[in-house]
Amino acid sequence: MDSALPQQLNNLLRDGSVTEVDHQRQLCRVRSGETHTDFIPWLASAAGEFSCWAAPSVGEQVKLLCTDGDLANAVAVRGLYCTQYPAPSTNPDVVMIQFRDGAAISYNAASHALSAVLPAGGTVAVQADGGVSITGPVTITGDTTITGQVSITGKAEVSDDVIGGGVSLKQHTHRAVQPGNGTSGAPL
Repeated sequence: MDSALPQQLNNLLRDGSVTEVDHQRQLCRVRSGETHTDFIPWLASAAGEFSCWAAPSVGEQVKLLCTDGDLANAVAVRGLYCTQYPAPSTNPDVVMIQFRDGAAISYNAASHALSAVLPAGGTVAVQADGGVSITGPVTITGDTTITGQVSITGKAEVSDDVIGGGVSLKQHTHRAVQPGNGTSGAPL
């Protein structure tokens, strides 16, 4: 029997944690017990025509997969929660992505609710030359700026006032007003 075989079998699958990440080369180093790997690849969730980028974090728990028992040929398999990086939710109805700044995107299948929460100062940009379509009631809280033409099919209700060309709809006055069926002049 080969004297290296027991060690190779022991090295097929090992626990470890990421100690260093080389983002440019998409490689990381992993400590497993007293062993520290050289830079090795990590397993991505997708790397074809559909591709995902989410580099591992230093301290993230991984499994080292060494198909031939040689740590030099290992791949870091990610996705193990640990004390430093616990699960962002324990709700079985929720799928969630949480980012290091606290931003989170989640979907709750039980309540049919999609949520995107950003930290203070966070921004959202959507670029769609073909347009954006929203079906359903829309509520906007906060100031809104629209650059371009606005077209409304249906009624527009305003609780305060409408200003057009600097003229208030509620407060403007007319000149040359006559009683009866006469038509007033333009707003002043």
